[in-house]
Amino acid sequence: MKKHCIFQVICVLALSIVFSGCNRAGKQNKGTTSDGKEASVEVGTFDPVKVKDQIVGIIQQSPKDIEIVDLLNEAGASYIYEMTTPVEAVEKMLTSTQKALGFGMYGFDGKYASVYNRSDINLKLVENADRLITDLGLQDDLSFAKKYAERIRKNKSNTDSIDFLVTQELNEYHQFMATSPKADIYALSVIGGNVEALHVLTQMTLLAKDNAKLLAVMNNQNERVKSLSALLEIMSGDETVKPYFAAIEPVIKFFEEKSSITTADLNTIAPLIEKARNSIVQ
Repeated sequence: MKKHCIFQVICVLALSIVFSGCNRAGKQNKGTTSDGKEASVEVGTFDPVKVKDQIVGIIQQSPKDIEIVDLLNEAGASYIYEMTTPVEAVEKMLTSTQKALGFGMYGFDGKYASVYNRSDINLKLVENADRLITDLGLQDDLSFAKKYAERIRKNKSNTDSIDFLVTQELNEYHQFMATSPKADIYALSVIGGNVEALHVLTQMTLLAKDNAKLLAVMNNQNERVKSLSALLEIMSGDETVKPYFAAIEPVIKFFEEKSSITTADLNTIAPLIEKARNSIVQ
């Protein structure tokens, strides 16, 4: 009887060691691929390096967030500072995920300010961007940002130069991040920029007395939303991103379910976008 008990204890200990080893290695979900082959994927971990090519591919093929600024300008929309991310909101961006999302939002707002000749606002946004870059540990990688920040300050009275410099800096940022191992920061900054772009576009369309041109722009955002959805799907493997995914997902579903967006629809989509945006800045 005693031998039998000892044997049971040994078996339990052995099984515990096996299972604990499995847990450290990560859980696996098993299934089959479309061609019938067995496949398994590790869950519970997120490695941005492994999904870098996917992230870069999606971003390179998707519309840039700053394109909306030019469309707003062409449609005759005015600049409204209150529509943009408050400068002081940077104080509320505490986690790395928030900071990366916020960096993208301030990037869009910087372009918005520069096109509308608001160099005074742009300089404040540059300071915020520099702060977020430092907080994210990218100050050495994105050293070119300091170069542009200094040039923007020196040319603050030349509005054409400001817009050119902001555009060049954003282009250089995309070129650098496409080869950087910081794929997670790249994805999050683009997500943040696009959420801010959709927010400003929607609010401007709501306010416009004659919104026909802006409504046409709203109805031309399907590709942007698809790309936003694809990036969020990939990044949702990161536990810190899931709350933002949950906040932004209703916006994606709204666009997916609508064949066209009418003026009446704006009253439904605007609060959804604002809620998604506020999940980052509040």
